[in-house]
Amino acid sequence: MKKIIYILFLIGVGCAPYANGPVFKISDAKSTFGPILEFMEVKPGMHIADVGAGSGALSVIMATQLDSCTVYIQDIDEKILEQANVNKMIKHYSKKLGYDLGKRNDFKIVHGDPTQSLLPDNTFDLIYSNATIHAFDQPDLMLTDLRKKLKATGRIFIRDSFYGDNGEGQFCSDKKCGKKLYTIPEFLKLMDNNGFTLVKQSNNMSGYPVFGFSLKG
Repeated sequence: MKKIIYILFLIGVGCAPYANGPVFKISDAKSTFGPILEFMEVKPGMHIADVGAGSGALSVIMATQLDSCTVYIQDIDEKILEQANVNKMIKHYSKKLGYDLGKRNDFKIVHGDPTQSLLPDNTFDLIYSNATIHAFDQPDLMLTDLRKKLKATGRIFIRDSFYGDNGEGQFCSDKKCGKKLYTIPEFLKLMDNNGFTLVKQSNNMSGYPVFGFSLKG
């Protein structure tokens, strides 16, 4: 029985449509990302960056709900974020959607480093970062960099877990991370110190709060 289970496991791995990341049904993509995109007031034609996107799986899944947007998938790990793998993701969801997702939206990959995103300046209507702010090695330098990437009217939205919020502990529960989490007051002070103004907040978006900021005037 153990041998049969192991063989089935190998077959499942071999049939995975892409590496490193969850696989969503389109209905699940809509129910998960629909409320977030509505909260962020996403519109067709926007330039959007997903900062700290890992393999890009969630970026592409989110993009199944987008139309005519330019989507930058950004991370510092060149081994995890690979063009060939992102192409597999786009191909997989194109089949599920019944149209070419890569033609509906324009996808671009950018590899940054611990102090700068290497995204183009003054480009983005919206920057989204999920479960990443606590992992920045040099948060002040990175946030200073991200300010430059937004258009004057652009906004940055950050979704993360925070120490003391909904029973969260002091450190990230991901064993690969384990870094210290901010409290919400510490996080808001960090954003304020780096030139951002809080404009909206959702206390629970798929289990975690989302904060939206504009640039200080």
